[in-house]
Amino acid sequence: MTKRITGLLLCICIMISGCVFGVIQTSAADTSKTETGADYGLPDKIEEGNILQCFNWKYTDIKNELKSIAEAGFKTIQTSPAQPADTDGKWYWLYQPRGFYISGNNLGGKNELQALCTEAKKYGIKIIVDIVANHLTGDHGKIQDDLRDGKYWHTMGKVTNWGDRYQVTHGDIGMQDLATENSYVQSAVKKYLNDLKSIGVSGFRFDAAKHIGTPAEGDNFFKMVKEVGLWSYGEILDNPGGKAADVLKEYTKYISISDCNYSGESTGGMRDGKVVTNSSHWKKQGIDGTKLVYWGESHDTFSNDPNDGGWTKYLSQDVIDRSYALLGSRVDAQALYLSRPNSTDRENIYAGSKGSTHYKSKEVSAVNHFKNALVGRRESYTTGDGCDVVCRDGGAVIVAANGSGGKKTVPNADCLVRPGTYTDEVTGSKWTVTSETITGTLGSKGIAVFYSTEPAGPSASATPSTTYKTETMKVTLTFENATSAQYSIDGGAFTDYKNGQVITIGKDVDYGASTKISVKATDGKEWSPVQTFTYTKEDPNARQRIYFDNSSYKWSKVYAYIYSASLNNGKWPGKAMTLDSATGYYVIDVPEELADGSVIFTETELEESKNRYPAHKEPGLPLDGKTKLFKAGNKFEDYTPVRPNPTEAPTQATTPPPTTTATETTTDAPTVTEKTIDGLVGDVNEDKTISIKDATLIQKVLANLETLSETAELLADTNANGRVDIKDATCIQKYLAKMSGFENTGKAYKDTL
Repeated sequence: MTKRITGLLLCICIMISGCVFGVIQTSAADTSKTETGADYGLPDKIEEGNILQCFNWKYTDIKNELKSIAEAGFKTIQTSPAQPADTDGKWYWLYQPRGFYISGNNLGGKNELQALCTEAKKYGIKIIVDIVANHLTGDHGKIQDDLRDGKYWHTMGKVTNWGDRYQVTHGDIGMQDLATENSYVQSAVKKYLNDLKSIGVSGFRFDAAKHIGTPAEGDNFFKMVKEVGLWSYGEILDNPGGKAADVLKEYTKYISISDCNYSGESTGGMRDGKVVTNSSHWKKQGIDGTKLVYWGESHDTFSNDPNDGGWTKYLSQDVIDRSYALLGSRVDAQALYLSRPNSTDRENIYAGSKGSTHYKSKEVSAVNHFKNALVGRRESYTTGDGCDVVCRDGGAVIVAANGSGGKKTVPNADCLVRPGTYTDEVTGSKWTVTSETITGTLGSKGIAVFYSTEPAGPSASATPSTTYKTETMKVTLTFENATSAQYSIDGGAFTDYKNGQVITIGKDVDYGASTKISVKATDGKEWSPVQTFTYTKEDPNARQRIYFDNSSYKWSKVYAYIYSASLNNGKWPGKAMTLDSATGYYVIDVPEELADGSVIFTETELEESKNRYPAHKEPGLPLDGKTKLFKAGNKFEDYTPVRPNPTEAPTQATTPPPTTTATETTTDAPTVTEKTIDGLVGDVNEDKTISIKDATLIQKVLANLETLSETAELLADTNANGRVDIKDATCIQKYLAKMSGFENTGKAYKDTL
């Protein structure tokens, strides 16, 4: 009897529930209206807005949040991979897929993804999908049948030299590397991409993109991707190997790329409470800024273990928000905001689990609204009063690096923000802008965002400030919202120029010298603020180095630990510096991929050594892409190597090492004695003969297993390109095999330092 009553009540409840649900559905249908991106101030293109990464979210969960995502100002949503996972459950199985087809996984199936795309379009939001194409699951018994043949796979084994592009694009990174240069492999991926396109997907994010070659390297994979016709970007972690800037320029002919170096520097700065003195990374090396994607953190830096790149998971959300405020307000690149998983334990993060909705916060939303409102308007980045400052023609984003609130006065960079009074979208506080300063009070989160949507005034611009290593450089001059414009070189008289005019600088300019070009424009009523761009001519054969003056510290050894957010020159304490007879200082070359990194000096391998600078747990000294000298008084400054005028030669310490941190003394500068080098190019181990041992020694150096003396380094540079790389070892091997193309190997080398 009890069972019958319980069953009857259950039926009644179901009937009532069904009736109510029906009423709600009908009511919703009656009152619904078509939303548009314009309703939320969203820009037209993916390239003009920011990206919300709904990492691990089900498609239905994303669909239910579309309105709030649009209100938060995100133009684009990035989903996790739609490919069939090796195994259901944990997030990382999605990145070891079985093949290239849309299949039901923990996120949902094809119908749910299509429904999401259809609904997102109503809000003006674009959907992009993460693509895993460099590899498939390690169990080849599970992958799609037509890709099991060995001809579709590389067989080199694991990558051992991350500076070697061939290894990076052909080696394994956990799973066997797919031969993406193979036309059949490309056709399989292209079919999958077109299937996604047919159900409304608007773009792609390519996992492990740096492990897929470029057309210049004989792999037309990304050329095929471009043919699909949708916006795409690739994950480029750290340095891609080879000559990084040239490699990345090849990628950006076809897709956008992530700038993980600058992103990591930004978040690392906010973590340490230090302003980010660098304004870009790859952009400074000639990469088109519109082809870059930044992030405050990525799913890799959060979900992986700390010893495997998961370095942001224990940072507070406020630190990430401050980094995002800096990156997400930039004029050209897009920024990605991660919806954090609900667990920091790699093994407890599951595909299909909805993450944090903190993206709705005022701080994050305000940054997106700022970016959307000022699409294409000029930008100037600066720092001041402990803040990172992004000035745009129309407003500013101000971020306290340490997250503190309170009154701040920062520079109005290039006078871009028009004088007046503005209201901070985050707190409602007032900010006063003059032609030179911006003053106001930051809220407790340390982020202020204000802007005006009034039409932009006249503006003038030139090729962004940069360095160049050619004899001359071409600079393009442009203007907008103006009838005419003028330019000046190095403070000279202003001269009219036509929009798009190209001028050439650099002739007869010395290495290390800079040329400054100032521009201004007018609409016939008012002149724009003058903007000045600086172009520094660099010696093409020069190497970035760090010098250490040990004359006052007298350390028994000097190590340099050079690092960025996710790269270093070897595990702590880095590499031992060597004595440079030309200057009397200890010296070490800076790897190209760490040009904008930081350095810590230490005497011993103990992390808590008293003889180190900066002190334990303090951030390193920024390199800023320049050759630097560390000297008495803990001073770290730009340096052009010169021979000092010393009174005695430097020696290793003959007294017990000091027990306190480095301090300034009045010890005389060291004496330099000239050293004559008389050897053979290619005789790296300096045994008077050239053998396979010399090529092997170079390979050990590149693998951070050995270091070279200054003489050996000069003899190892067999192709005379100013650095030691794998090509030098190859030249020695060709010389020994009596092949052509061994460059200078075997030639006499004589010089006096």
